[in-house]
Formats: sequence, structure tokens, C-alpha cells
Amino acid sequence: MARLPVAVRFMLVHGIVGFGLAALFVGAVLWADPGGGGTLILRHGGVPVIALLWFFSGLTFGSVQIGAAVMLLDGRDEGPRGGGRRMRAPQMLLPARAAAPARRRG
Repeated sequence: MARLPVAVRFMLVHGIVGFGLAALFVGAVLWADPGGGGTLILRHGGVPVIALLWFFSGLTFGSVQIGAAVMLLDGRDEGPRGGGRRMRAPQMLLPARAAAPARRRG
């Protein structure tokens, strides 16, 4: 089996972490039974409803996990790109004067 590209492996690992968190979330909902939701799911829904709740929660948690992981990348593995010139902010910002026509009163 060929080795997966780094980006694909990164997304898969963090997606799996999100689905694991979703499993903990679904278990907590069933155990805590907020508003009788867990009892309702177990009595009338059964395994298909639990599977759907886990799957869609997993999509949500996985997406958030991937997004957070991407935003927390430090980018140290990449070298500088483009030309060597960098735009620099001026040392001190000064107000600019603009001429405006006088208004007539009356």
C-alpha cells in the first residue's frame, strides 16, 4: 500500500479524532438523558437513530477538529516564498492635508 500524502493523512487523523469525540458525545447524551432524549432514542429509535446521531455529530466534530488543526499550524516547515522584498510600515504615521473648497452660507 502506497504511503498517503501528508495533507490526506492530516485530514484523516483529525477526522477520526472528531468521530471519536462524537462517540463520546453521543454516549454522554444517552447517559445523561437531557430532557428525556436519551430514553426516547433508546425506546423508539434504537440503533439506526444512534448511528445517524453519531454520524452527523461526527461530521460536525470532525470538521471542527480539522479546521482547528489547520488554524493551529505554525507553518515552520515552509521556507520564505516569493521575492526578498517586504513591505514595511512607515515608522510614524502623519496626517495628510487635503484642500477642500469653502462652503457658502445662506
